[in-house]
Amino acid sequence: FNRDIFPVLSNNCFQCHGPDKTTRMADLRLDVPEVALADRGGRFAVVPGRPERSELVRRITAADPAERMPPEKTGKRLTARQISLLKQWIAEGAAWEKHWAFVPPKRSSPPSVSAGGWPRNGIDHFILARLDSEGMKPSPEADRVSLIRRVTLDLTGLPPTPAEVDAFLADASAVAYERVLDRLLASPRYGERMALDWLDAARFADTHGYHIDAGRDMTRWRDWVIGAFNRNLPFDRFTIEQLAGDLLENATLEAKIASGFNRNHMINFEGGAIAEEYQTAYVLDRVNTTGAVWLGLTVGCAQCHNHKFDPVTQKEYYQLYAIFNTIPEKGLDGRAGNAAPFLSFPTREQEEARAKLKAAIESVERRLHAPMPDLEADQARWESTLRATKREAVWKPLDPKELRASGGSSLMRKPDLSILAGGPNPDTESYTITADAPLPRITALRLEVLPDESLNSRGPGRAENGDFVLTDLDVRCGETGKGAVVRSWPIKTATADYSQPGFPVLMAIDRVQKTGWGIEARVGERHFAIFEGDAPLETPPSARLTIRLDFRSDLPRHLLGRFRLSVTDSESPHSRDGLGSTLEKALLGEPGTRSPAEKRLLQTYFRESVSPATAAVARELPGLRASLAELE
Repeated sequence: FNRDIFPVLSNNCFQCHGPDKTTRMADLRLDVPEVALADRGGRFAVVPGRPERSELVRRITAADPAERMPPEKTGKRLTARQISLLKQWIAEGAAWEKHWAFVPPKRSSPPSVSAGGWPRNGIDHFILARLDSEGMKPSPEADRVSLIRRVTLDLTGLPPTPAEVDAFLADASAVAYERVLDRLLASPRYGERMALDWLDAARFADTHGYHIDAGRDMTRWRDWVIGAFNRNLPFDRFTIEQLAGDLLENATLEAKIASGFNRNHMINFEGGAIAEEYQTAYVLDRVNTTGAVWLGLTVGCAQCHNHKFDPVTQKEYYQLYAIFNTIPEKGLDGRAGNAAPFLSFPTREQEEARAKLKAAIESVERRLHAPMPDLEADQARWESTLRATKREAVWKPLDPKELRASGGSSLMRKPDLSILAGGPNPDTESYTITADAPLPRITALRLEVLPDESLNSRGPGRAENGDFVLTDLDVRCGETGKGAVVRSWPIKTATADYSQPGFPVLMAIDRVQKTGWGIEARVGERHFAIFEGDAPLETPPSARLTIRLDFRSDLPRHLLGRFRLSVTDSESPHSRDGLGSTLEKALLGEPGTRSPAEKRLLQTYFRESVSPATAAVARELPGLRASLAELE
């Protein structure tokens, strides 16, 4: 049936009389006997032993094209041999058989053989019986060098060493070969060799597969598979832990690692790719791989339709899909390594490196938070300045009339009165902006640094990572016209919504060219700094402001990319924006009622991001923390 009859029915009949109910005609199925043999109002598609009474035979042999099957419009026509086979099959009883792949194998007794002394086990009986049927005789046993070479390659994937060959040749005992087997099975190389085929079936790889084929690290799962073979883990546990190790009650770390089997699929993060499309592709991969690896079945056909051979329907396929669609993952991920969710745990070397980094960070933090009476007074004044803020100041943007860059950068005025830098990006630079004073009295200048799609990481800086370092700011005021006097406007203090640790905004007014304000950890966002003069700047009607921004730190090309300047006449120009609700709550609370955590929070922020006195120490933290984050 499977060899001769099923292919005829499958290729010519199942499209209309098969498992797919959406294309089935006359409610007739020829793929299952209970329907094909059923009484259809006194007529039967198949009558076992009676081809002359079988409607199937009548229709495939009908002379009338309107009666004959398959219909002419299908373009199919049974050959005389195919018709003869179908008649013979029905005459012999019309026995249906399952597809060979789904017929459980039956244990057979070893057959009798000619040389009864040759077989050493049951399998040898079957081999020798086949040789007998072909008129052949077994080859002589391999020589001992070939034997140890073959078994060593089979079990470890490596050839034996000369010493191992010599030891085997010198062992004249009856169990010499068994000793070799025991040694090979105990070798770590055995697990590596046996795991190789499993890793291929499970689609193990060191890269994501799509786009630029970026790297991933699945070595801990690979090592788990190798270890499972080496410790002879029972196959039921091997299966359970890989499919659902993370769902086991009190799951061990090893069981969770095992469930990485379902994280071996390809992963994409290409720009322009559709996240939902790839998230679906990942789930389909899990379903198809599980079917192939554990069921020995290509269930992928059911992704689109019921299949005439497979026992898995499309509905069942998507029921299985639902099981594997519960991982909290993203369709586009993996740019920085393994895609979330993932397990994070160190090797021994990584644990040692992490301990050193943590110790270094703790050492810096101890120095940073050491008692410093002068610094505590500075912090109190800083808190007082921000606590005194009564309302948000009203800011008037400056409309640039003249833009210059001493190092070759190009500066362009935008419609929103912001300024965009382009062209060459020198190591150091000075921007000079001239604008009419929009207010008769100015108390503070605000510098907004703005993100822009033309900049690395959206800026606001021109550095490769989107950062900048403003090392100095100078403000001057003078009337237009020949002989006009130009006055400098001293800046007494500065605040910012955010400062990178070690690069507080006060360093932009300390007159030290190498230090300055930066925001590295929060690039791609809008930030601002407010610079307050030591006294209000009175500006006559024809006054013109000249602002110089210097970028002369030891970090090359850390220039501003897009920014906007504004002024205010508010008596309370400083803003608490950007502090965050937790920090602002601590700031506004009465100093005597603050909790230890609030005191620590304010001290940490002030010493890491505000005070120039601790900037040199604070500057050590970002690199150490970045190294720790990268390691973890």
